[in-house]
Amino acid sequence: MPRSPTIEHFTEKLSLMCDRLSLSRVQLAHAVGVDKSVATRWASGRVRPGEQSIVRLTELVRHQIGDFSRSDWSLPLGEFAVCIGIRSARSPSVTDTASAFDESVALYGGLWLLIHGSFTGMRRLFAFVLDLHGEDGKLGFELGDGFGYHARGTASVAEGKLCLVGQAVMHPQQVWPIYLILNGVQIFPAAVLDGLLLSWCRDIGHTPTALRAICWRLAPHASNSLLARERLERAAAHIVKENQAGEMQVLLPKWLATEIFEMPLIPVRSALRVPMEQSLAAEEMTLSLLEPDDGRRRQVLRVLHELFSPVLASA
Repeated sequence: MPRSPTIEHFTEKLSLMCDRLSLSRVQLAHAVGVDKSVATRWASGRVRPGEQSIVRLTELVRHQIGDFSRSDWSLPLGEFAVCIGIRSARSPSVTDTASAFDESVALYGGLWLLIHGSFTGMRRLFAFVLDLHGEDGKLGFELGDGFGYHARGTASVAEGKLCLVGQAVMHPQQVWPIYLILNGVQIFPAAVLDGLLLSWCRDIGHTPTALRAICWRLAPHASNSLLARERLERAAAHIVKENQAGEMQVLLPKWLATEIFEMPLIPVRSALRVPMEQSLAAEEMTLSLLEPDDGRRRQVLRVLHELFSPVLASA
């Protein structure tokens, strides 16, 4: 059996790498192709990875840091941290800010279908078209359903989450804030995102509430703002058509409604949670490598792409 390569301070370097790429141990295991328990033993220092795993880890880092190489694992710990771009706390420079913006647009920019349940408790799915786009050096969004509901605002990426904050309007007399906190991705453009939609009920007491929300990518980012707006309007009009025909509810798999309606509850804290490790958040590469052709997420994406491709192709 080949011996594992000796890398000084490997556990610390692995921790720095995961911090730099915002990777959980589950995501690390998936990306490298090992079991979560193996990644946990690497992180604890109980087991050292073999040469093949080191090569895979190197490729993982190289996706974000193009000049990273196998030999960089042998650098002293401090030099390794500098090599992967971890610096001491300081105000971000203009270059850092621009780079983070470009990365956010690459990971999340595009046209999405947002699906959530009813604020009134009815077991019914609601669908909205969400466009995430670059706007004056910031990530912005527009949201609509074709029935008169419209929202717009800004998005930011923090701690591996995509956070959307905006204002929703149904008509001039109905204006309210909208908040979305979605489990994010780290390396490859996202295909599926899920998390929580925060708002309040339309009852007389305006009761604060949270709903499970899942977003499915319909089309990649469009740098042309006119094209992006046209796609959004066409897709929203298509939602109206499908809802009037009663198709949206029956086209989507039944398991999706279960995922949305049954929120994970932590009894001790009475908190609604969608943990990253149990979420549907998925990257394009993860979806391609780890989910089978008949996998649940792939089935939904296939249905939605077939449903919206006619209107998006003509946009």
